[in-house]
Parts: sequence; C-alpha cells; structure tokens
Amino acid sequence: MHSVKALLAWDSLLLFGICMADMLSTLYWVNAGTAVELNPYMNFWLRHGYAAFCAAKILSFVPLLIVAAAYRQRRPRLIRFALRGAIVVYLAIYVVSVASQIS
Repeated sequence: MHSVKALLAWDSLLLFGICMADMLSTLYWVNAGTAVELNPYMNFWLRHGYAAFCAAKILSFVPLLIVAAAYRQRRPRLIRFALRGAIVVYLAIYVVSVASQIS
C-alpha cells in the first residue's frame, strides 16, 4: 500500500505528467511537420513508428518512478531530491529543445 501511495506522490505524478506531455507534444509537432526529435535515441524509435516511440518513451521513465515509489519510505530525502532534480533538469532540457526549434 505504501508503494501505491508513494507512486501517487505529487513529485512522481508531476514527473509522469511532464514526460507524457513531452511525448504527446513531440508526436503532435512531428506529425504536423513543425519539429523533429532531437534526441538520437528517441529519434531511432520514432523512425520505427509512433507505437515504438511511445513504448520507448514510457520505458525511459516509468521504471524510475516505480523504483522511487519502492524506496521512498526508506530514503525519503533522497527520493524527493532525485525526483525534484529530475523535474528541474527535464523541464530545462525541454524548454531549450523547444526554443531551439522555434527560432
């Protein structure tokens, strides 16, 4: 029960939402022809289709959230720091990537 509650912690949910928004916005913009996937690893999967891209994207962050949920009770400060750090870094990379394609 603690793992489910930990998986639903606000920082886990926020990181999940950011990653999903990134995935969906990438698919939208690539499909519209207004952007390209800059991450070579993710671009590889995108060339294999939207389903492959979505699977690779989800597999790139969901395991982290599951591990964080499993360890949150034992190492709460570490998990909070790691997830919040990941949120900041992910948003920074996302903003820079999107801005580079706008200009």
